Amino acid sequence: MIKEVNKEELYRPNLKIETQHFIIIYGEMDKACIDKVSAVLEGNYSEVTNKLKQQLEEKLTVEIYTDLNQLHIALGFPDAPDWVRGGLGVGKIVIASPLNPPPGSGFDNVVNTAVHEFVHIIIKKINSNIPRWLDEGVASYEAKDNNEMWIANTIVKGLENNTLPTFDDLDTREDFQAFFRKDGYQYSYTIVESIVNVFGYDKLYSLIKSPKNIVDIFGITENELQNKWIEYIKDNYMVNKL
Repeated sequence: MIKEVNKEELYRPNLKIETQHFIIIYGEMDKACIDKVSAVLEGNYSEVTNKLKQQLEEKLTVEIYTDLNQLHIALGFPDAPDWVRGGLGVGKIVIASPLNPPPGSGFDNVVNTAVHEFVHIIIKKINSNIPRWLDEGVASYEAKDNNEMWIANTIVKGLENNTLPTFDDLDTREDFQAFFRKDGYQYSYTIVESIVNVFGYDKLYSLIKSPKNIVDIFGITENELQNKWIEYIKDNYMVNKL
């Protein structure tokens, strides 16, 4: 007599492995990707924590969901849009399965989303009240979880159409869907990229600690910092268009 397989049981995260810094909880269907997820997380741990000068005080839990509906429920947003790959739960990271990526994403995007969410955890230990563009920009820059061409195409389009947002435009606070609609992930990535390459990572760290102290940190106003960003993307993204 063959035992009927309960698909819900296969999808439910009920298996666990522990690495040096993470506890990864996953379902039967995701066994094949766990080594990759754990390797990427541990491989990025030292660089992220050294740059941001913060360590985890205890192992961080990462839950992986094969079923996207279960993912949305675990995030507390049962009606979340399909593109959502992960987020922060209570004291844990929650991500989709790399083996069943949301529409518009691939295996590596989802694996690197685990790093993206880990960076958010570290940022919150520095300052839990920073502009959304800064929070998402640092996480995206460190994780490299978005397609480079997707970012570049958005930047070129914004430059050509003169539709670049201001920093204030991208500070949508808790409204992550508005942030997405404003191409916030692409723009914020390049804002952080420009700060790192023009001013250095220490200045970025100081900005995370004190986002209202732009003049003290950079010696220029917010408008001038925004103009530095625009100069940077013109020099580094439009050149790829030629």
